[in-house]
Amino acid sequence: MDNKKIITLINLMFFHIGLCVSLVSVLIPEVIDGFQTTYGMASLLPFSFYLALSLACIPAGIAGEKFRTKSLLLFAYLFSLSGVLLFGLSPGYGTLLLSLIMTGISVAVVQVNAVPLLRRTCGPANLAFHSTLNQFMYGTGAFLSPLIYSWLSRATIGFEEKQNAFPEFLTWVRPQGLEWVAGYWVLGFFLIIMIVTILLIRIEDHSIHDPIAGSTEAWRYLFQRKYLLFYFLGLVAYASCEQGIAAWMSKFFQDYHGIDPQTEGAALLSAYWFLLMLGCLGGMFLLEMLNSRMVLFVVALLALISLLFALYGNTAVSRVAFPAMAAFESVMWPVILSMALNSVRKHHETLSGIMFAASVGGALGPGIIGRAADWVGLDVSLNYLFLALLIVLSLSFCPGPGVNPDRER
Repeated sequence: MDNKKIITLINLMFFHIGLCVSLVSVLIPEVIDGFQTTYGMASLLPFSFYLALSLACIPAGIAGEKFRTKSLLLFAYLFSLSGVLLFGLSPGYGTLLLSLIMTGISVAVVQVNAVPLLRRTCGPANLAFHSTLNQFMYGTGAFLSPLIYSWLSRATIGFEEKQNAFPEFLTWVRPQGLEWVAGYWVLGFFLIIMIVTILLIRIEDHSIHDPIAGSTEAWRYLFQRKYLLFYFLGLVAYASCEQGIAAWMSKFFQDYHGIDPQTEGAALLSAYWFLLMLGCLGGMFLLEMLNSRMVLFVVALLALISLLFALYGNTAVSRVAFPAMAAFESVMWPVILSMALNSVRKHHETLSGIMFAASVGGALGPGIIGRAADWVGLDVSLNYLFLALLIVLSLSFCPGPGVNPDRER
């Protein structure tokens, strides 16, 4: 097995996941205008995507211990490609909803099985570092997705008049008035590349496929590890914090600092995702120098300080502090996830499925903040983020048994 090729493949997988996650949000305004839907109907798109992703994580982890990793990855990408073709060839609200559900399930299978594969490839001591690199690729995909979508939409509209070098194929498959569908087809091209790449790379599986994977005995083994519950709650807290900021930051600036959400507010949100991507580079540097728990303590503490300035500073301070939180958040998920996987010696695929199910926090955080804002105001409800970050901070004091997750010295 060529370790460098495997690591590169996994990085491409997380880049694709970033493309998918970001595109879900980008499509909402276009869906409302193109299919004449209500806001409620449009909100079902991201909800269905994340619900399908969360529900599929645990079954994907169990499957990872019963089937070959290469077979599962091929299934995931072929299933996702089927969803893209379903919507691309027959654009409509119903087919888009079904396509996103299929994509969510595929993303669950990929990420749940990619992390244990990464652990086998790079070793437990290097997992936090390489997981942070995965997070960087995820952030890169999320950052580029709106830009690619916007360029493709504009290019297809002007193709006939400008006769530019844009692939003519995309002008054939998108319906008139739904030029943005061309952006969706990019996922299809990328999926084909991933399928071919997986077929060409040799991927070794476990030396032994555990026959009790997913059984009562396996679940008992995992739940007897008391620290796993704390790691799961930590991931839920992180996801709720990340998405809570992404969902409500622009509205906060509009209500309390008079900033236009369509212009400067959108720019601040873009800066948030950009800093999440760049923060991974700094996190990888820190993980080369410090153990993972120390890194988690430092970034969680800095995030708490940044949040304090973001909520209670003046406009100039808040405009810097809120997006800056992303730089500190960037390494939280990969570090916590690596600590969880390294705290047990077996059933890593099943455990990965359980831990990735914590992405449901991405739906809980914005909901909690929004519901509380109806009662006490958005500025007060955003203080919930302090609780989420304190939970993350507490994990730096949670040693856990099993394999040492820190880089060997």
